[in-house]
Amino acid sequence: MSSDSSVRSVERAIDVLFSFTQQEPVLDIPALQQRTGLSRPTLYRLLRTLETRGLIYSFGNPLRFQLGARIGLLASTWTPAPPLVTLAAGPLEQLWRSTQETVALMMPVSASHRMCVFERKSPQALSFSRGVGYTEPLHNGASGKVILAHLTPDQRRQSLSQLSRHARDLIARDLQTVLQDGVLVTHAEVMAGTVAVASPVLTKSGQPVAAVCVFGTEMRLRGAALRSCRSQTAKAARDISTRL
Repeated sequence: MSSDSSVRSVERAIDVLFSFTQQEPVLDIPALQQRTGLSRPTLYRLLRTLETRGLIYSFGNPLRFQLGARIGLLASTWTPAPPLVTLAAGPLEQLWRSTQETVALMMPVSASHRMCVFERKSPQALSFSRGVGYTEPLHNGASGKVILAHLTPDQRRQSLSQLSRHARDLIARDLQTVLQDGVLVTHAEVMAGTVAVASPVLTKSGQPVAAVCVFGTEMRLRGAALRSCRSQTAKAARDISTRL
C-alpha cells in the first residue's frame, strides 16, 4: 500500500469514529454510509480493523455499531486544555466580555472535521452551547470554513470530495470571502436561529491551526452589533496568531 493510500485509510477511519455522537451513539451501516460517503466494502473493512483494536463494538442483527471500550482510554489521556487554549485565553476572555455572546475555539482534528477545544457560554438568557469535544465537518459552519479556506488546494479537494459540485461551488464563495475579509458570517448552518462569526488563527507561514468563533441569536447579532462582532472576532484571532 502506498503512503498516500495509508494516510487516506487513516483519515477514513477517523471519519468513521467521528460519525458517532452523544445524540446518536449507535449506528447501522446505512447511517454510517450517509455520514462518511464510503462504500459498503470499504466501510466493513474499516469497521473490522477498528473492532480488532477495541475502538468499535458491533452487535445485533441487523448489525449495529458503537464506540468501543478503548476509546475511553484515549479520552482519559486527553487534556481538555491544549497549549493553544492557554495561549488564547486572554484574547478569548476579552472577546467574551465585549460581545456577551458564546465564544469558542475550534481546532482541525482531521482532513474533514474540527473540534471545539474551548467554549464560554453567553450570559444572555437565550444562548447556544455545543460544548468542548463537539465535532463538525469543516465545510459546515463559519468556524470550519475559515480553516478550510487556508488549507492547501489538495487538502481542500480531499475535504470536499464527498460533496456535490453545486455544494462545492457554494462553499467556494464563502472561502473567497474568508480570504478577502479574514472573517466569515454564517446564518443557521449548524443550529437554527443562530448567527456564527469566525476568523482563522494562522501560523507565521499561513497554516490554519484554529478558528475563533462567536455565535448568538439572529435577533441580537445583526446591524451594528454584528459589524462590531466581526471586527472583534477578527482582532481576537489576529492577537492569538501573533502570540504563536
